[in-house]
Amino acid sequence: MANDFSMEQAKSILDNGIGQAQELIQDPSKINDLLAQLEEKLKDIPVIGETVSDVPLMISMIKSYATKEYTVVSPKVIALIVSAFLYLVKRKDLLPDSIPVIGYADDIAVIALALKLSGPELDAFAKWRENGSVRTAATENGEAETTQKEAPDMSKVNDFLTEAGTFFLATVDGDQPKLRPLGAHFLFDGKVMFGVGDFKGVYKQLLANPKTEIVACKADGHWMRYTGKAVFETDPKYAEAALDAMPNLKGIYNEQTGHKMMMFHLEDATAVDIAVMGEGVSLI
Repeated sequence: MANDFSMEQAKSILDNGIGQAQELIQDPSKINDLLAQLEEKLKDIPVIGETVSDVPLMISMIKSYATKEYTVVSPKVIALIVSAFLYLVKRKDLLPDSIPVIGYADDIAVIALALKLSGPELDAFAKWRENGSVRTAATENGEAETTQKEAPDMSKVNDFLTEAGTFFLATVDGDQPKLRPLGAHFLFDGKVMFGVGDFKGVYKQLLANPKTEIVACKADGHWMRYTGKAVFETDPKYAEAALDAMPNLKGIYNEQTGHKMMMFHLEDATAVDIAVMGEGVSLI
């Protein structure tokens, strides 16, 4: 069926949507809306999923990229796939006047071309999803090369924070250092998660400068310096898990107040357990 629709026509469609796709990628909420529309669309045209069986894998990679769970992938590939998805959802807006619609052949050809052009990145993502250790690094020319990176065990950091009870998060507000006590945290999807309100200054400060540091002290004199970059998660499952663990916060974060719990973890992080008179020991 896809043979009735040329690859040149499919490429023209993808190129036509790249600009809009690149803008969309900057807003995770809009990406989530697009994927929700796409999944509904695929229920009406299952022939696409039957013909191009890797469509769910493509959707999964875009979701992981939008939530910053898997970001070491070429932005060109992400834009390419999003452009293809945009076409499936908004065909009339993205179809050049010179190209006719031929049943589902155009849909299949566009997705098949996006799959062909993003194949190596999708293969690497599939391996990473299976074992969490293989990621894809994008080179300057957009080509991909595979690197090995073991996901760190965050249980020691989580246990230290639990034993300390209260810890302190540092940010900057312009040129003014800021420090505030926190206590809520939990281990989820292999990450130590923290939450702050979207109406609070700390949230705005972390968005402006995500570099941060957490310091926790235990009764035995040991203290931990946990340093990294705050990465906010857009998937609602993180906030839902936090509110389930701390139901007393539901009075603050709900539809009536309009306040949202913004969940983050630290990436590219170091964590050192330091004794008062001893050497520091890495915890990750």
